[in-house]
Amino acid sequence: MAENFSGILEEMTIDDVKGLKPNVALIPIGSTEPHGPALPFGTDSFQVQYVAYGGVKKANELGGKVVCLPTQRISLNNNFRAFPFACRMQVPTFMSLLKDLVALCRSEDVHRIVFINGHGGNPDVIRAVQRDLAAQDDLFTALIHTTTCASVDAKSVWENRSDHAGEEETSQVMFLRPELVREDKITNNPFHYPKLETMKEFQVDFVRPWHLYIPASAGGDATKSSAKKAETVLNSAVEGTGRFLAELSQAPESDTFPY
Repeated sequence: MAENFSGILEEMTIDDVKGLKPNVALIPIGSTEPHGPALPFGTDSFQVQYVAYGGVKKANELGGKVVCLPTQRISLNNNFRAFPFACRMQVPTFMSLLKDLVALCRSEDVHRIVFINGHGGNPDVIRAVQRDLAAQDDLFTALIHTTTCASVDAKSVWENRSDHAGEEETSQVMFLRPELVREDKITNNPFHYPKLETMKEFQVDFVRPWHLYIPASAGGDATKSSAKKAETVLNSAVEGTGRFLAELSQAPESDTFPY
């Protein structure tokens, strides 16, 4: 059997990894949480893994040396705790997990590390980890999201954007795991907002209790969802993520990297 230089760590042998000699690591971060009556708990993990795996394969086809670690399927969901089996860990645990993964990569002489995140509850804490890691020399970390690297044209297909289990995520699961979608349950799920007018006026930042914000554990109009829309956006994200990772891998070392 031919050597496997795809970069997907779970699918490679020890000889494959030694042959690839990666200098960039990608860490996909998903979530396992309720997404309403129509979508499965694994929605976030399915979409981020698709782009992560596809992007790494594309990067290595372009001459990069990128390895993709296994998808982390449990992350931050304290504000989901009113719903059943919203899988979660505490913030310090999550931060320690990410730092340990970075330390693992550094022990393998990989000092350019990208987090690709698929869950809206994670970015603030991932950025805090990056701030903490910035105290270390010879380390570059970056944060992207599932569709960060998709083109503007591709993302223009969305008609009703939502931050949880709306048109985008419904379309994504229709494309990735259609057998798990309860299409008869796809609807327009309402959002609930705070009564305090000044909170809306000044856009006060607070952690939303999800059972009050979207009681169905899904929010937004998903009635115009389609697998085709998700195919357009996710495949654009794969292409763009691949180009980003390849360029990151091929950039020469310097005292001022990435400047």
